[in-house]
Parts: sequence; structure tokens; C-alpha cells
Amino acid sequence: MEQDDTLMLRAPLPHRAEFYPLGFPLQLSTNSPVVLAAAAESWSGYTRAFDRPPLDMRVLVHLDGPVPAQQPVYRAQRNLFTIIADSANFGICDLETGYCFCCVTPAVAAAPYFRSHLLDTMAFFTLDYLYITILHAGCVARNGRGVLLAGDAGAGKTCLVYACVKRGWTLMSDDFAALLRDPGNNSVIGRPHRIRFRPESLDLFPELKTYASSITPLGKHLFDLRTGAIPNVRTAPCCRAEKIVFLDRRPSGPAELLPLDPEEALNRFVYHRAPWDAPVFDQHREIIQALVSRGVYTLRYSDFDRAIALLESLLS
Repeated sequence: MEQDDTLMLRAPLPHRAEFYPLGFPLQLSTNSPVVLAAAAESWSGYTRAFDRPPLDMRVLVHLDGPVPAQQPVYRAQRNLFTIIADSANFGICDLETGYCFCCVTPAVAAAPYFRSHLLDTMAFFTLDYLYITILHAGCVARNGRGVLLAGDAGAGKTCLVYACVKRGWTLMSDDFAALLRDPGNNSVIGRPHRIRFRPESLDLFPELKTYASSITPLGKHLFDLRTGAIPNVRTAPCCRAEKIVFLDRRPSGPAELLPLDPEEALNRFVYHRAPWDAPVFDQHREIIQALVSRGVYTLRYSDFDRAIALLESLLS
């Protein structure tokens, strides 16, 4: 008599492909071509850039049920990281070995919720543990030299990134920057293939009104655009990280670029990061410390042109 596979340990996963999120290899196995399509939507813009062992991700589409109405709960202990949306939609990652396993319903596999809260999160958190240091910051570059634009939600990172791009800067990312965790390397990796605007950005950039808005997994309207669809946008996957600027947008007043204490900048970045156990946490802190030592500033501004002129002065 054949044993019942209640744990689905031997569930066939015949659909397979290799992807390169942020340039790192990832082998994806699943029982649904919809999952491969979602992965292609997230990562097809990347090619292999780093010689690392591939992440092993397996996604099982099973059961039935709606897309959850709430964000998942994220938890971690030592090398284990979990994402729990509900009893049918969850993921777990063994960060040290680069192995990720996920179960989702067909409705979730076909929804933006899957890419945003499960697929991308599993890949990027695992890469963050193993190879990179992810910062909540946009990045623009001139002649391969990058400026990271940091700040809380609503600080204006995406709008200033886009304003810089309209002035001829190269787009790296609107709200994501990954530092390569190699000694002596000052490369920053971005996500240049998409840029997301809030509806109020249309008042600042009327040309965006020609694009349709999308709805996020939690019901908020955003203009989530492929940068290839926007005319005259130059993009690059990586650059040298030269300076950091924390944004302080104000309703009026002159633009000012003020030095910021590197230790304060370090603490701001560390506070918003996953506090992995040592020695991984220490490696992240060390790479951020090296970054802020290159120069960190606060930019107070209300006018894009004046703000960009000050950013240009940093790289002159």
C-alpha cells in the first residue's frame, strides 16, 4: 500500500527556470506556470552578474481561497525566516543554505500580492543575509557615480529620483539600494526596471497622467510603471556608491545641503534593517559604516531644480 503524502513532500514540481534577481542566480521549481510568469515579471530584467551558488526556491500552488486582505506576518529566529499570510499562503527560508519554500493558492499566485509579499521578499531577504546589504533608499547616478537618496516614507525619494532622471541622471532605483558585501567594493545594486508613483505625484509631473494606475495588494492606488515605457529614461543596474543624502522636503524655502553626522546616518540605516544575528549583523554594520564615511548630508528643499543643482555639486 502506498503511503499517503500528507506533507506533500513528493509533490511534483515540473515547471523550472533560472532567474537572476539583482544579478544573483536563483533556481525556481513549481507546479504552476503562473508562478514562473510572476517570477519573470519581477526578475526578467536581470542577467547573471555574480558567481554565487544559486538560491533554491520551491513554490507549491495548492488549495483554494481568496487573496488575503492583510499583509503577512514576518518572523525570524537565527537562520530561519517565515512569512505567514494565512494557513494556505506562507513561506519559509533557510537563510544560511539559500533554500526557500512557499505555499500559495491559485488566486494569490496570480495576484500582485504574491510578488510583493512572498516571491520578492523571500529572494531579497535571503540575498540580504548571504551577500548584500539592502537599504531603504533611492539611487541616481551621473557617469557611474551614485548618490543614495534616503528618508522616511513620504520624504519625496521617488519624485526627486524622477526629477533627476528628467535632467539626464541615470535611474538606479526609486526606493531600494543593495550594497555588495565584498571587502573594498563600493558597488550599489538597484531595481531600475520599475518606478512607482503615488497619485499626488501627477500634480508635479503631468506627463504621468497618460499612464494607468494600478492597485497594490492592499488596495492603494499607485502608478507602477516599467521604466522602459517612459521616454528618455536612462537606467543602469549598478554604480559606485559615492554619497548619501537624507531628504527633508519642505513646503517652501531655499535648498540647503548640510553635513550629517556619519554615526547618526549609520544608526538610521541600521534601525530600519533586519537585525540578523552576529556575525551577519556585524558585516552589515561594517559595510554601511564604510558607505557613510564617504560623505553623508541632509538636503532641505522645496524646489526640484535647486535641489538637483546641489546634488550635482556633490559629484563635481
